[in-house]
Amino acid sequence: MNDQPRPRHLLTVWNPSYADDAMDEHLRVLLEWARRRRAGQAGEDEVHVWWAKLRSPNRVGPLDHAPAVVAIQEQILSSIETHLYLTDYRSLHVAQLEEITDDDVPGKHPDERENMPAYYEGAQADFWFRLRDIRRLVANDTPAVIEQLRKLRNARYHDRPVSLYGGIVDLPLIVWAEEELGWFADTSILLEGRLWVEYEAGFRGETERLAQDLRDNLLGTAVWSWLEPTTRSFLASAEAVFRARRNDPQFDFSGPAVEYVKAVETELNHLIFPSLKRVLKGRSPAQREIRGMEGRLDLGSRVPHQSLGSLRVLLEKEEIVRRNLEPAIGSEARWVLRELPHRIAPLVELRNPGAHSAVLTREQAIGMREQVLGIGQEGLLVQVARSKMRARTG
Repeated sequence: MNDQPRPRHLLTVWNPSYADDAMDEHLRVLLEWARRRRAGQAGEDEVHVWWAKLRSPNRVGPLDHAPAVVAIQEQILSSIETHLYLTDYRSLHVAQLEEITDDDVPGKHPDERENMPAYYEGAQADFWFRLRDIRRLVANDTPAVIEQLRKLRNARYHDRPVSLYGGIVDLPLIVWAEEELGWFADTSILLEGRLWVEYEAGFRGETERLAQDLRDNLLGTAVWSWLEPTTRSFLASAEAVFRARRNDPQFDFSGPAVEYVKAVETELNHLIFPSLKRVLKGRSPAQREIRGMEGRLDLGSRVPHQSLGSLRVLLEKEEIVRRNLEPAIGSEARWVLRELPHRIAPLVELRNPGAHSAVLTREQAIGMREQVLGIGQEGLLVQVARSKMRARTG
């Protein structure tokens, strides 16, 4: 049994009456600072945006749980990835928290006003949250928001799953996750060092539309609900570029093709490693540690995101993985160990950064897209998602 206290996170609601789109206002500020950093006009520590928990004019005195909220700053200082979940009930975002304070930030630090939306001018706030990055988990889909929030537990309400209707009181909520997720831990390998806010800025409206189209007209609601939010992001982004340029035979399709591969890679990471962690946690180092491509991996704890090539090597050659996969995921292990390495072999080379210099033709991209999404065949992504579903539901 794990005796370590689970990391605490926060959840709050943004009020659409404060601005035409409060989330967009914050995204614009953060994107501008990211642009300045890329242009060499700002340092790394200047790339952030402040989010305020505005004080209700009808309330007198501090919030009862204010000390517990501010205390989460100690967790941040301990280098534990800490999140602020943000919702308007239709959409859900998660932000990477760098600082929590109940100080008057704009009053005491006027130079920080450039790192916050203009509508905060003169506002009174219970807390200020400094955000390093923001990524979208759900867009315009209230049932999906409800499902995603149920994965969080309300620490001040008997640790029950967060309920969108009836449970969003005494904001911000202090929450924790049954399965701790590193929403921002793997950007170096997944986004080549970009922020999620930068990645999602391109084709934003189109990716939201295509995500719904993929769910409703190709993959189906059941499979879509089992896909990780990161997987959905890569699929929608790849589709947006592919559909916009599919009639351009001179276009280099390596970009969207890599996004399709990342979608498969993300699902495999979430199929294999959380399941192995449940089986191997608490065993001796010799029984749970292996040598990965970039050093030792402890399969009894959270494993950093692994590339598709690394996953193939582990499935084919690593004895600890092969021996424990059946206890971890049951009968799905046979397909994962015997067939999957061959299925992903054509995708591995494209995921290699050295292959990005080669131009990928439209015909090559079409073949990869059909294999991943299951157009005219059983899709690789659907097979992996269903394996994850069966492994977790028994």
